[in-house]
Amino acid sequence: MENNFYQILDFPSFESTNGALAMFQGNDVESSKKLPFKIKRVLVMKGMSVGDVRGGHTHHKTRQFLLAISGGCTVELFDGKQKAEIKLGEFNKGVILEPYVWHVMKEYEPNTILLVLADSEYDEKDYIRSYDDFLKFVK
Repeated sequence: MENNFYQILDFPSFESTNGALAMFQGNDVESSKKLPFKIKRVLVMKGMSVGDVRGGHTHHKTRQFLLAISGGCTVELFDGKQKAEIKLGEFNKGVILEPYVWHVMKEYEPNTILLVLADSEYDEKDYIRSYDDFLKFVK
């Protein structure tokens, strides 16, 4: 599913008698099932409780791919004009987080593990952590 401020990516997965496998390929592969950027940073989040909230920020430049490799959660997105709420819970399907799209992750299922693949190394100056500051950029 695509629209003008976020994109859901659904990667191939394979089930067998001894488990399941999902395949994520980089942007140098000629395929419609690929990440649209080169990975420069990987983050893994775990240990969240049902009522916890994570995210609550956006970036000036960084693009990210977020998926739940175990469990699931709700991701709220807002680009200053449109809002969306996405349920993550399939280990091969996630959402691209674009710059200037405010994102909040919440309503975690038990034992949720989130994986974030980013196209940039960490730079605190790339973050917008204040919602009011974010609104100044998108209005």
